[in-house]
Amino acid sequence: MRAETAAVIDKLVESQFVPWLRVIDEAGLDQWPQAPADAEQVVAPLRWLLDRVGEGLTLTKAGHLPPAVVAETMVALGRDEQWIGKANREEQTWPVRQLRESAQRLGLARKYSGKLLVTKIGQQARADPARLWWRLAECLPLGRSEAERDAGILYLLNVASGRPRDPGMLAEGLSLLGWVGQRSRDRITPEAASAAAGESWALFGLLDLVPTLGRGDPDAPADERARQLARAALLGAPPKWWRAGGEPAGVSAGWSVARDREVRLLISLRGIDPPIWRRVVVPESMWLRELHAVIQIAMGWQNSHLHEFDIEGARYGDPDLALEFGDMDLALCDERRFTVGQAAHAASRFGYAYDFGDGWGHEISVEAVLASDRPPVSRLLAGERACPPEDCGGVGGYEELLAALADPAHEEHESMLEWTGGGFDPERFDLVGTGADLAVWDRVARRRRR
Repeated sequence: MRAETAAVIDKLVESQFVPWLRVIDEAGLDQWPQAPADAEQVVAPLRWLLDRVGEGLTLTKAGHLPPAVVAETMVALGRDEQWIGKANREEQTWPVRQLRESAQRLGLARKYSGKLLVTKIGQQARADPARLWWRLAECLPLGRSEAERDAGILYLLNVASGRPRDPGMLAEGLSLLGWVGQRSRDRITPEAASAAAGESWALFGLLDLVPTLGRGDPDAPADERARQLARAALLGAPPKWWRAGGEPAGVSAGWSVARDREVRLLISLRGIDPPIWRRVVVPESMWLRELHAVIQIAMGWQNSHLHEFDIEGARYGDPDLALEFGDMDLALCDERRFTVGQAAHAASRFGYAYDFGDGWGHEISVEAVLASDRPPVSRLLAGERACPPEDCGGVGGYEELLAALADPAHEEHESMLEWTGGGFDPERFDLVGTGADLAVWDRVARRRRR
């Protein structure tokens, strides 16, 4: 997997945002792609332009393709009949402009002394459709800035999963990656996210791999040709061991080894009666950092605050965050270097704190360490009652919230009803849905480990 793809996926996995985890899970990134049999059809527009440029094509004074060539290109792209006007000026025909600019961005053509010339790379790729297809994959995502390339990777993940373009999901993904609006600290808007991924989307549309304005259903899922190219762009060229027809020695499907023991844990929220609890099974070799993700998903928290583990007086967390938030004790042990198995060996019970403002304390009881005859996975076994809403003020604030919601005559009943989005059922816990969310996270996290 390419480094920039891995960096984006790691941040999305860390965020534990399940909708994006589903996209990653469905993207099929556990299999290296091959250039498809119809690669010639996919790259046909680029090959046509390179053939038309030939030994060189004189551009207009503005640096555009001449009108006659623009008209020819629109016909070759099949866009001439739907276009309003003569369709012979590049600045007024975005498909032609996009095709020329894409050829330059891909290193297939360049401007020199008022002419458009085919580069050496372009000459080699023009004669070999599979090579040109891989050139596309190597250069995607298109983008001039880091934010645009991140947006392009998110778009490629979306395509690889077979989903239609979703500006709202792109915006959520960019926010999870830490990007904010240019003029404020507000979250990225769907419009801005769509514009940031625009070059990559436009290239897929130009090659008729995804629907574009006036061509196809914009809500239609990406087809297999688009998914193959997106996977190739995200993964990069296959390594030598894959081309040789196998996997490197020592690769396992589990966390650290193919045969691992399981630890059954009971997670209970302190100070709440009746209790809010979850029972989970996790691999013994899982790091505490990964257990943090399991707790967040199983309980129903949003991973929007700091956390730490307390094991026999030793505190484990993210030391990088400890440095960022200078009011924290810098003696924090690294949760990425201590496993669940080590924690279970050290204590039959240990603590987990989340949101140091609200002060949510959890007691984690080690119920059993079990042998497994298969690579273990994280799974949710049971649980009761809903997780309290984030930022409700801890145990005391939660009790006041429940009292206000239960009493229509309470002075804060209407405001709390609105704050919780129309109501909150403290008894409701979706075991099946939460278990499915945890299973998605587990699959994606194990692939990243692998």
